[in-house]
Amino acid sequence: MFIFARHMYCWLLAAVVVVLTVQNAWAQSDVRPPLWEIRAGDTTAYLFGTIHVGAADFYPLPESVQSAFRNSDVLALEADPNNSQQAASALAIAMYVPPDSIEKHLETSLLSGVQEVSALYGLQFQQLRQMKPYLLMFMLTMMEYGRLGYDAKYGLDAHFSQRALRDGKQIIELESMGQQMHMLDSLSPDLQSAMLQITVDEILSGEVSVVSNEMIAAWSSGDTNQLNDVMTAEERKLAPPLAKEFRRRFLTDRNVTMARQIDGMIKSGQSVFVAVGALHMVGENSIPEMLRAKGYTVRPL
Repeated sequence: MFIFARHMYCWLLAAVVVVLTVQNAWAQSDVRPPLWEIRAGDTTAYLFGTIHVGAADFYPLPESVQSAFRNSDVLALEADPNNSQQAASALAIAMYVPPDSIEKHLETSLLSGVQEVSALYGLQFQQLRQMKPYLLMFMLTMMEYGRLGYDAKYGLDAHFSQRALRDGKQIIELESMGQQMHMLDSLSPDLQSAMLQITVDEILSGEVSVVSNEMIAAWSSGDTNQLNDVMTAEERKLAPPLAKEFRRRFLTDRNVTMARQIDGMIKSGQSVFVAVGALHMVGENSIPEMLRAKGYTVRPL
C-alpha cells in the first residue's frame, strides 16, 4: 500500500471509516518520536513529526513532546481532523456523480482486485463504486489498518487537536481539507490508478503489515533515515514519471508552503507547536532543511 500517501490525510480516514477496535500492544517507554526545536532570537518553536493512525498504547507520549506542547501557545496542524463539517464538504469532491462510477476509470484487472480486497472486509462493491481511485485507496487501506490494530482516532493529529481545544490553545491549519482534496483530485489518472493498484497488491500479499511495522518502528525510535528508506522503497514501486509527480505533489510543493507559513508564524513571535506528518521531515527538501535554509537553528530533541 502507498503507506506514505495514506498517512497524510488523517481527517479523511475518520470521514470514511467507522471506528475499529484497537488490539495491538506497544511499548510506550521506548518511544522517541521525531521532534525538533526551532530557534530564532528569543522565539522558540517546535516541529513534531506525526503519524496519522495509531493505537491506544501510543500514549502517554514522551515528556519531551508533552513539554514542547505545554510551552507553546499555538498548535499548527496540516488540517484539523476534528472539523467534521469541513471533512464532509471536502469528501464530496472525491465522489463520482452518477451515472459516472469507478468502473469507467479503471482497468478490468484492477477492478477485479478491488472487488477481491473489498470482500475480505465484508464490503459490497456497490458501496464503493462512487469513490474515486484515491478515496478508494484510503478506504481499503484504512480497513486493513483496522484489521492490523491501528485506528485514526489514536492518530497524533487528533490527539493534539483535542488537547488544544481542552487547553484553550489556538489551532492553525497549514492546509485546509478542501485544498488537500483538490490536490488529490488533480493527480493524473495514471498516478491515481497506480497507487490504487499498489494498495490492492500489498493488501493481497500481506505486505501491508510489514511496511506498517517498519514505518512505526522508525517513527517510534525517531530514526528519520529509516523513515526515508521506507518511503523511498515504496516510491520505487511507481514508474519514474509517476514517482516524480508523487514526490512533487505530495511532498515538495506542500513542504514549501508549510515551511513558508511556519516561517511567518515564528517571525510574528508566536510560540508554536507544529505537528505534521513525519514524512514531511525526511529526505531532500524536508521542512527542517527548508527552515535551516531560512536561517533558523533547527536541532533534534
